[in-house]
Amino acid sequence: RDDLKEMRQAVTKAHTKTVSGRPWKKIKHDLGIIGWVRALEVTHGWFGWHPHLHILLFTRHPLSQAQIDVLWQFLYERWSDAIVAAGYRSPNPERGLVISHGKDAGHYVTKICNQGLAAEISQADSKKGRLASRSIPQIIDDWGDHRRESDKLLLLEWLGCMYQARHLTWSRGFRK
Repeated sequence: RDDLKEMRQAVTKAHTKTVSGRPWKKIKHDLGIIGWVRALEVTHGWFGWHPHLHILLFTRHPLSQAQIDVLWQFLYERWSDAIVAAGYRSPNPERGLVISHGKDAGHYVTKICNQGLAAEISQADSKKGRLASRSIPQIIDDWGDHRRESDKLLLLEWLGCMYQARHLTWSRGFRK
């Protein structure tokens, strides 16, 4: 069983490695990436804890499908290498990295302005885990409804391992 704190640190460190260095600066310049916002989310399911990231990349112009493909290949290789270097198995190429086009950006930005970016990209109070996976708010609700000791232990573990974790992170200088 993997330790949540170690996995959380591996995921955030892998992201840092992915978006740093000369190769990142080059692709950032080539594709017109002006910044990013990262939300850390944790679910728990059949295979234990699953810390993962939701990242919004902002570009100066819409990317073509060819540019998205180049970006995906770059991000997946760097992300996968960093995860493997941390001692974990390589992420599944079909689910380990998903890039969605921001065609509805105007509507999305309006939502961000009205309810706040943190609420929009994390939606911690309403997120539901997929399949048999549960989000922390779901575990809290289950504890409140059923008082299962297993839920209590999960919450205590989450609290201990996520203490001082940065749940919302902006790229340097982008927040201004």
